[in-house]
Amino acid sequence: MTNSTKPHKEYLDLINQLKQRGMIIQDEKYAEKKLSQVGYYRLSGFWHISRTPNQDRTFSDNFIQGTDFNEIYRLYIFDKKLRLLLLDIIERLEINIRTIMAHELGRINPLAYEDHSIINRKFLQHNWNPRSSYLFSKWQDSLTAKIERCKDDFIEWHRKNENPLPFWVITETWDFGTLSKYYSLLNGQYQRKIAKHFNIDERTLTNWLNEINIVRNLAAHHSRVWNRDFNQINIPNFNSQSQQKFKRAGAYFSNINLDNKAKSRIFGRIAVLWYLISQNSSNYQWLQKLKELIETFPNIPNAKLESMGLMSHLSLPIHLMN
Repeated sequence: MTNSTKPHKEYLDLINQLKQRGMIIQDEKYAEKKLSQVGYYRLSGFWHISRTPNQDRTFSDNFIQGTDFNEIYRLYIFDKKLRLLLLDIIERLEINIRTIMAHELGRINPLAYEDHSIINRKFLQHNWNPRSSYLFSKWQDSLTAKIERCKDDFIEWHRKNENPLPFWVITETWDFGTLSKYYSLLNGQYQRKIAKHFNIDERTLTNWLNEINIVRNLAAHHSRVWNRDFNQINIPNFNSQSQQKFKRAGAYFSNINLDNKAKSRIFGRIAVLWYLISQNSSNYQWLQKLKELIETFPNIPNAKLESMGLMSHLSLPIHLMN
């Protein structure tokens, strides 16, 4: 039997439904305006945590006492501002890594993006494993399509003059996904050329770039991030023999002391982003803005900073991150 589709409801009907389920709505006109601007379904992702639990660990449709629509909307705005801050620091990091790649690999070959010799052999077509052997070819196809769509003056100039595009020009067309994928395809010795600029090993940087790309995509597509559960980001054991040379990273992550929950939440990614960006530049204004935002966290039943991975801090631990 096919379940019937839920019937369409007008905004006032949705407001009455929320009130019947126990949500405090102080101003119905305000609530109607926000529902019409943002949408019931999008906001439901922010009040989901404030529903009363059932005995089987599911949640009912009713709200915990004290759940206020105004505070729910504040949480939505909090998440929006958090996403904008994340996009800001990711943009800075993206430009920084693109510049480093263009300089380091462009020195080796001005057409490095076509050079198979700097790519890990397992990602090339002659490799016996069909699941990985076409990854560089697929990346090149994606890059070609990206360049064909690009209308920037510097690309058009090279087209007009029929000049091959140098690597340092090509990288200007990249997004973070293109960058992170290319880095993951590089031979280890070339990955290390990039990773040394961030005082970290190449395997860890590969993991970090992939995880940051996920955050970037979520933030760019307006998806909720404040309490999202991610894969655990890789934080090496800096006391191990192979990691002892990365003293700066060891001291930083020893101070912050991320637990397993933090590694799978947004704070783990924030800690990694700040470490990476601070290796080549320091924008303490960004960190202060993030701290000030976290201090505006709304008062909502079951909404806790711990869900961001801030397990032992009431706010952002700037003193441990500088």
